[in-house]
Amino acid sequence: MKSIFSQKLSDDAEVRRVEVLYESLPSSVVVSLIGIFLCFLVLFETAGMAVLKLWVSYMLSVLAVRVAIRYLFSTADRRIETIHRWEWLYATGAMLTGVGWGALFGPLYPPATYPDAQMFVALMVVITAFTGSVFVALSNSTFWLFIIPILIPPILHYASSLGQKGQWPITAAACCIAVFIIVQRTLYRSSTDGLQRSTEAELLLAEQQAIFDSSPMGIAVTDNKHVIKCNTRFGELLGRRIQDLTRSRIDHHFVSSAEAEQFLAESAAAFAHGHLAQGMYRLKRADGSQFWAELSGRKMTSGLTHTVWMIADVTLRVANERRTRPRDPA
Repeated sequence: MKSIFSQKLSDDAEVRRVEVLYESLPSSVVVSLIGIFLCFLVLFETAGMAVLKLWVSYMLSVLAVRVAIRYLFSTADRRIETIHRWEWLYATGAMLTGVGWGALFGPLYPPATYPDAQMFVALMVVITAFTGSVFVALSNSTFWLFIIPILIPPILHYASSLGQKGQWPITAAACCIAVFIIVQRTLYRSSTDGLQRSTEAELLLAEQQAIFDSSPMGIAVTDNKHVIKCNTRFGELLGRRIQDLTRSRIDHHFVSSAEAEQFLAESAAAFAHGHLAQGMYRLKRADGSQFWAELSGRKMTSGLTHTVWMIADVTLRVANERRTRPRDPA
């Protein structure tokens, strides 16, 4: 059973990882649009208009396709059997985007008469590679498919155009790649660990909620005598809706104020000694009828003032005990 739970947890965490990857796409698209706009302004005079228009059209088309894929993903049935296909679709889109950014060191690279534009292109590639490492950190395959098309063209450019003088730019590029890898691996580990823990917490909460809702006994969580949460069974016992019971005072559901005060005093004494509070009291329904209820409650730890109560209808048991109880001789 534990292995099944562990597998379920691992599968859900894997699905959630890809979901978070797609959730970061809008931010990535906005950053790309800003970069495309800046490149168009800076390279307007240095690159041929036809080539620049072709590059902008390509980049915008790729972004549009990636947005369309994200829409399809948002409406798809996301299961572990198909989630890796969606991840590879995301990685393919990132790779095509990386190819476009790598083209800045190809046909779009400014001539030597525009050193400022050359510096801009170099900085743009570095910034794009770094931000991309952050946005795609949750996927190792996407990271490599995105980063390689961006950084290989500048390395080849400096190696071919500078000759022996290109060793320093190439060394700097290698250092940048190392930094990008470190950033990506650090974010990947921290993010996946966080997703694993959050997924486990969500599964446990879902299980607890299922137990809470399906319990044959009434369950109420109180804070300073007020009901803050209860299940359907508790509402059935009192003949009230859950929303009507929420924020009501639990002592208002007793038949008499004397029994309510007795309940509060006995439970407070039990909690003061760290014991489970138990007792049978008469409660009243919304229609005015009453029934015997067995209440058992425990105060929650961790400094909370909440108390969890289990309530069971024991009217028949009390009646049977009274019938079978031997009478005192006259």
